[in-house]
Amino acid sequence: MASGRFDAIGRLFDPRPTRSVALLYVALLCVGLSEGYVLIRASSSGRCWSLIGAAALFGFAALALCGPAAAWILTITPGAREVYLQVGAGTYVGGNYNVGGTPGTNTTINVASVTVPAASVGTATAQALTSNSGVSLSFYDGYATCNPPNQVYVGAWARPGGGTNAATVTVSTPATLSNGVSTIPFSQISWTSTANGNSSADLAAGIFNGGSVTLATIAANTWVEDCFTFTYANASVVPSGTYTGRATYTISLP
Repeated sequence: MASGRFDAIGRLFDPRPTRSVALLYVALLCVGLSEGYVLIRASSSGRCWSLIGAAALFGFAALALCGPAAAWILTITPGAREVYLQVGAGTYVGGNYNVGGTPGTNTTINVASVTVPAASVGTATAQALTSNSGVSLSFYDGYATCNPPNQVYVGAWARPGGGTNAATVTVSTPATLSNGVSTIPFSQISWTSTANGNSSADLAAGIFNGGSVTLATIAANTWVEDCFTFTYANASVVPSGTYTGRATYTISLP
């Protein structure tokens, strides 16, 4: 079990295992109403990357690249045992990480929602959700990572202290969304994962399953971030109403 003091979205101090939680409401509003290369991100301006995967394996010279590329790796300085998790809104104090900023407390729970027109209910025409989160910039270096309101920023990092343990990021949901009378399976909602300039997701795409889904394993002293785009499958005819449910994102460090 987790123990110790933690902020809802932000830093957590020393207990073993270490855990932090962030929350996201997923709401289907007003349903039925008429109406093999590894890359290192190195700069905040232009974001250059260094191609190191094949170079290390085959002895080729490292190659510097600027512009669109595949996966990036963001590293943080080793230090005291700590984890950070942000879904949607977050806070850094004193600027971004790359200029000495540190995590702050942010208890905001953002909402992703969609209104399904009556004529479209249950037609299996997928419906895109939008979010009330306006977060587009990374607290790592201020890079424009996401494109709200269609995308929700998700970022996390892990610093295991003197060890090398990896952290795990998961998301869990109940089995259904509810309007108080009727329900919709949470498995009707899926997400893709991408980021501007990073075509290879650090946090996995998936489908809510009414349980827990593993999104990432984070190596020691590493920061991962992506942008989730949520979609409602709209595969069932359901009564009109506002259906809500909560997705809980957790980072755990053994």
